Amino acid sequence: SNVISTRIDRNALSVIPSLFNTALLPKMIQRREGQIIYISSVQGKLAIPYRSAYTASKHACQAFFDSLRAEVAQHNIKIFVSSPGYVRTNLSINALTTDGSKHGVMDKETDKGISPENFASSMVEDGVNEERDVMLCSTIAKVAVFLRHNIPSAYFWIMRNRAKNTS
Repeated sequence: SNVISTRIDRNALSVIPSLFNTALLPKMIQRREGQIIYISSVQGKLAIPYRSAYTASKHACQAFFDSLRAEVAQHNIKIFVSSPGYVRTNLSINALTTDGSKHGVMDKETDKGISPENFASSMVEDGVNEERDVMLCSTIAKVAVFLRHNIPSAYFWIMRNRAKNTS
């Protein structure tokens, strides 16, 4: 197995069967109520250079939960997806390089990200308010998502230049 398939398997493919291979969803359907909260990433809404496996896994989960939200609404089951931007965690330190070793460095963007405590507080508030799909990220990230969906040529130009400047 390679690093890309490992990352995709861990982030996307393990989430989907776990909901159905346990009694979680069937019990919610039986009770005709429930709430599923999935912590995604703004990268589930847009792709940035050099995060292809992570982004692919988050896109897959975003699509899964968007579909599931419609499928279970008739059973009064609510699906909440929280898509934060950078959260100050050890994600970049523990990220795998192409050879499978740990990256070992805190990215600048991650270091400047929201604290885990502030993210958790915002997520709970959004869940209580029954928000369905929330992006907790910078204005720049929100503009990027807007561009990706409304002016894709501009978005692709920006990402192409970002990749050149990062490599």
